[in-house]
Amino acid sequence: MSEAANEIPLDRKLTEIYDEGYNAMNRLDENTTIPSNAPEFQVAVKKAIGLFEDATRLVSLVGMFSTNESYEEIPTENLRYFLLPYFLGTMTLRLCNVNRAEVVEVAEVYFKDFLARCENYRLYETPDRDSDSALAELSLVPGGASSDKIRELQRMGQQRNEKIRKFQEKKELDEKIKQLRYVVEQSEAKIDDETKREFFLSLLKSAIIESQDELESIGREKQMLQFVAAAKQRDEEGDNELGEGALRLATKKRPVQPLKPIIITRDAVQKAVYGKGYPSLPTMTVAEFYEQRVAEGIFPDPEKMKEVNKNSLMNKVHMDNAAEQDREDEEQEKLIERDDEEYLARQRAKDEFKDEHRRGEGNRYNRS
Repeated sequence: MSEAANEIPLDRKLTEIYDEGYNAMNRLDENTTIPSNAPEFQVAVKKAIGLFEDATRLVSLVGMFSTNESYEEIPTENLRYFLLPYFLGTMTLRLCNVNRAEVVEVAEVYFKDFLARCENYRLYETPDRDSDSALAELSLVPGGASSDKIRELQRMGQQRNEKIRKFQEKKELDEKIKQLRYVVEQSEAKIDDETKREFFLSLLKSAIIESQDELESIGREKQMLQFVAAAKQRDEEGDNELGEGALRLATKKRPVQPLKPIIITRDAVQKAVYGKGYPSLPTMTVAEFYEQRVAEGIFPDPEKMKEVNKNSLMNKVHMDNAAEQDREDEEQEKLIERDDEEYLARQRAKDEFKDEHRRGEGNRYNRS
């Protein structure tokens, strides 16, 4: 959002940034007294978006997820970070005083990215796209008009049943999340890993259903916005009463920086995958992102850091230890060359001790 939001706070932990954004979003949900277009509400929305963007950058920078895993392999504490694009899409839709067409475009990218990643990790399966063709085969009856009408009725019935199923599933998930949220977030006792995992997976399943619904709503809203834009363009083209200068002043708008989603991938392969279909999407690899931050002076230059590390105290300690080991090896070689009796006697005693005592036989404490 702002320039400060584009900088990664290196002095903060990922969990702290995520929790702050999550709590800020929950406060917005709980506070129903402030209108959504109020300045203080919009400031809170932009703050939550900035925090979630920072968390997204950090998750991508450390390469937390890869495309060849399933959700069973992800540690419980990391499951929550799957929700970041969903949270960003939800918060983006709450923005006011911004070009609405840009808002829905950005939110659509976030929701699609969320569903694609969930599908990659087998959190859900994409609905079967061949259902319409299957219905067409089942409804082949004489008469083209009758066939089309029956097929349309069957499709509408299928959609209705699917919506009822989703509604019931969402209702059960919300009740389950409400119970688990109290245990996970309110209880002071230590929570077992299984309960936490069940809570995060329930959140993800609920978010998947909501994302699918939001994408349907966005599709309808985009059609409406396109219709309004086309009608406005026709009115402007047909308005011949205004002069050329007056028309130019009437249609002149203050330049506004367009909204763009933040999706940072781990490598060039992921960049090719997630960039496909969104040619204007600002997608970059972690290496490109780091180089950009170095050029901006936010991250340290790796070459300069190498020079600094050479002179660090830890390196001096390692160098001293290596020099000491070299001196000891050199002294041992000299003792062997001149057949030092004391050194040879110690070595023979060590060999005799190893022959008579097996390795680890003295470590028998508290063993049966």
